[in-house]
Amino acid sequence: MTGRFLSRAVPALLCLAVLFCAGCGAYRANVACQAVVEKEDAGRGVQVVVNAADARPDPSVGQRDPGMKMLGSVVVDPGVAQTLERAVSRGLTDKGFAPSQASPAVVRTLAVALSRLTYTGTPRLGGLTAEARVALTVTADNNGEILEKTYDATTQWKLSGSNVEPDFDRLLGQTMSKAVSKMVGDYDLLNFLAKTVLRTRELG
Repeated sequence: MTGRFLSRAVPALLCLAVLFCAGCGAYRANVACQAVVEKEDAGRGVQVVVNAADARPDPSVGQRDPGMKMLGSVVVDPGVAQTLERAVSRGLTDKGFAPSQASPAVVRTLAVALSRLTYTGTPRLGGLTAEARVALTVTADNNGEILEKTYDATTQWKLSGSNVEPDFDRLLGQTMSKAVSKMVGDYDLLNFLAKTVLRTRELG
């Protein structure tokens, strides 16, 4: 009798475990971003090489549900660096610059590192209070003269219901767009890239 019970119970338990763990994996957020800036000719057509990299120490953005860690984490698509690079390039184009391929003739480079992209959630009645944070570490090189800056952005939303994963896409994307817009709208950075700098590189 015991053997028969176990023979029926074990498959049922395995089935439940599989169903439970189906929700344990990471949710991959599809993050889209853009620079929202006014178009102008601040760059006067100068060429700039734009490079972006995902420099986060941890690929996880945060827990899907802070109250139930077994439900897994939130990560972003591996192409987030390419998404960031396209957004920065389009923003610079709107400001009158000409994003270009690297060559000896192009003396201006803008390196953008995604150093932070995090989501934290605080449980509340009927849902979550979700907060996203983004930090971009930027290094501008104008013919050997260097300017380094950091741009931060924060967004807080109240998420209701149980199926909040699609909101992660929009929440993270909006926050990254804020940081990119702040960077592309920074006239200290734009003027630095646009100005003419006498050669300070060592000749090889």
